[in-house]
Amino acid sequence: MLGIFATTGPAAAVDEDFRIWENVTTIAKLGSVDPSLEKWRLWLESQGRFRNDGTSADQALGRAGVGYALSDKASLWLGYAHVATFPQDAKTQHENRIWQQVLLTDKAAFGDLTSRTRLEQRFIQNVSPVEWRLRQFVRFSHPLWENAPLSLVLWDEVFVRLNSTTPATRFGFDQNRGFAGLGYSFSEKARVEIGYMNQLIQSRVVSRREQKFDHRINHILSVSMFLNL
Repeated sequence: MLGIFATTGPAAAVDEDFRIWENVTTIAKLGSVDPSLEKWRLWLESQGRFRNDGTSADQALGRAGVGYALSDKASLWLGYAHVATFPQDAKTQHENRIWQQVLLTDKAAFGDLTSRTRLEQRFIQNVSPVEWRLRQFVRFSHPLWENAPLSLVLWDEVFVRLNSTTPATRFGFDQNRGFAGLGYSFSEKARVEIGYMNQLIQSRVVSRREQKFDHRINHILSVSMFLNL
């Protein structure tokens, strides 16, 4: 997978860390509140991320959005997110995001498929101008046996910066997240997914003579709960 993102130019460094990410995502159909809102959806999400072998707080994220169902398989979304990053020896950095996405789902004979195309406008403290980033997510899941509550879950998400910002962030490939794990459905409305996520982050520094790439690989224990109300 990582070979897809191979680049020319010398690699400056590779750092690795074990991390823990926790996520709770709720998608609610607003038709239960008012029948006239049958096609409208609400997205609420919170995340806690921990670095240094899971011993130090790294980031806290809150995301909210409103969606409109074009059909049973397609929806459009608009929302806001706030991210707080906790550097080890610096003040907390804050980021505000506006995001838009297209969410597609389908049930095939070989499993459930999800595609999510998300565009973000990132207002990052001490960074200018606003960063535009595109994220493409594809997910596959399949029950381990017929009608089983336990499923194999595989997904991948690619991040691409669409513009350059200062200080020292160039447009182009940003990161890749790949996940493999198991999902357990308590009911049609609640499931938990636990597994391993590999996060490859690339930063590019360009000088007059050369460009070099710094890479970080995070090995992440990912624990997520999903509620569909």
